[in-house]
Amino acid sequence: MQTAEFLFAIVSLPEESLEHQSLRAYQALLKTLQDRKCPHLLRIWNFVPRINAFDGGIERYQLFNTGRRNAFRESGYTLSDGAPAACALGTQSGGLRIAVLAGTRPAVAIENPRQVSSYHYPKQYGTDAPIFSRAAWLAQPSGDDLLFISGTASIVGHQTLHAGDTLAQVKESVRNIEAVLHSANQRAGAPLWNLAELTGRVYIRHAADYQLVSEYLLAQGMTRFCFLQADICRADLLVEVEAEGQATPGSRD
Repeated sequence: MQTAEFLFAIVSLPEESLEHQSLRAYQALLKTLQDRKCPHLLRIWNFVPRINAFDGGIERYQLFNTGRRNAFRESGYTLSDGAPAACALGTQSGGLRIAVLAGTRPAVAIENPRQVSSYHYPKQYGTDAPIFSRAAWLAQPSGDDLLFISGTASIVGHQTLHAGDTLAQVKESVRNIEAVLHSANQRAGAPLWNLAELTGRVYIRHAADYQLVSEYLLAQGMTRFCFLQADICRADLLVEVEAEGQATPGSRD
């Protein structure tokens, strides 16, 4: 689906070597974006079968990251261009599925001062680090400014905190979102976004945690979120929150 300024595309591949799947999928997506003259990645959703399992002694999420990075290298994509917002969730069956929102203009990558940028993660998380920013801000000449917040979890620096404690993890996730919002508002030069006005999705590893997580988020004023059960990119993460924000024209004046 394409408009004058945006393109939304999905690629789905049958089950095969995940590293090869990832390479092929991103090759196809990046070529499509170039061909359609909508080359700037804004937001990506990656749905990876059995994301926390191991193939040949290597975690499947790490295999996915290697294929993705190789496709970016082939296309000439560089981190200095500003990595898009993204998430990676696990599915129980089927092949790799990737959805992408791209635009005719680039977004501004926003990072979180509480976290190491994903593409600088140390080798303990795999030979090839993930490629995404903590958020992407798209200022529009007319229409709302858009903020895409990546899947955000209980990670400080590069380490998972509060293993096994769902409530502590969702609290840390919200602290990280607040830090991202602060960075985005600083970059924009105005208080454009806040927790209460965000919309988004909450991924919980265990369905039994729904009430605990939803009650906490509602207490923070985060009322415009839906919930899905999914595996998360690290086996020790129990919850992840992704969001979008809009700022009306004139908010930066």
